[in-house]
Amino acid sequence: MDFELSATVMTNRNTRPDEPTRNTMDPQCELSVILPFCNERECLPELLERLRGTLDPTGLSYELLFIDDGSTDDGVAYLEEAAGRDERIKVLVLSRNFGQHIAATAGIDSARGQMVVWMDADLQERPEDIPRLIDKHREGFDVVYARRRQRRQSRLRAVLSNAYLRFLNRLAKLDVPPERACLRLFSAKVAESLRELPERNRYMAYLIPWTGFRSAEIEVEMDPRRHGETKYSITHLVTLGLTGLTAFSTAPLRVAAIFSGMTIAMCLIGVGFIVYRYLAFGFVVSGWASLVVAMLALHAMEFAVLAVLGEYIGQTYTETKHRPLYICARAVNFKSDAPTARSLARTDALGSTRPAPAERLEFSPV
Repeated sequence: MDFELSATVMTNRNTRPDEPTRNTMDPQCELSVILPFCNERECLPELLERLRGTLDPTGLSYELLFIDDGSTDDGVAYLEEAAGRDERIKVLVLSRNFGQHIAATAGIDSARGQMVVWMDADLQERPEDIPRLIDKHREGFDVVYARRRQRRQSRLRAVLSNAYLRFLNRLAKLDVPPERACLRLFSAKVAESLRELPERNRYMAYLIPWTGFRSAEIEVEMDPRRHGETKYSITHLVTLGLTGLTAFSTAPLRVAAIFSGMTIAMCLIGVGFIVYRYLAFGFVVSGWASLVVAMLALHAMEFAVLAVLGEYIGQTYTETKHRPLYICARAVNFKSDAPTARSLARTDALGSTRPAPAERLEFSPV
């Protein structure tokens, strides 16, 4: 059944900020597969066929949650047609491109399964590995990650990615292997914990390990991309990297303070040396070149410190606007209570936290 987005905004002032927005788990649904996608029309027929061929033999009741993140091709139309024939296929169309991690969050908010799988829709990750994740989960692990045997990307990009993730691991004090793939499975209680995290600047690769649940890994093979190109440009990767860095560590602020202190110390030493030479030998430093270089170095350090501060202030500004995390244009085969757009809890001038009105996207049947 298709539902159109209503303009109704529900206000719930009884919601506490430390409570989850809602519990979507359905005991009759054993597995939810979240598939954010953007312009993957050529991959969708094979993806659907392989998912069904993999999941049907398991005997599990499942749902396939396709989250459209601003596609401009006819992928949504194809999925809507498929959903008309199979109610297990559900399509959530976001109003624009919010980014993969926000789209995945929308899927987590809507997932009803006792187990939740998140994977890419570009067929680089194999649907046939999902039963292996389930088997590992049944050994008692709340989260099961897929670890790539090898990366399907350029050597330079792989080296830079590995270096960044190892650096972020040290700052965030989390152990996230650089070889970890997007494909992962987690239990309903992990999904519920993720729904309680209200931040807008989301880096899911570290948010899930941050929850601290017992986890394991399996090794998987990655297939080369068959259709289209990656949606992560250099700009997107840098932006995502900065989000991860500022969301999980305040170390850059401390490093900036240390560099500032070192620069001040060097200036004091230089001034002391000049005064000493003048008093001891009557020697005055001549020439403007050294002075100009020193001034440029100092100003460069000042701007570097301001840039770090500005990044954190910008993230804080984004978080405090209290806009919905995402907006749903329409949904197919969803119940009328899904999904929900969440806002942050607001803090008054005295520091006490009060809940923000719960902005709820209502769907009315057409």
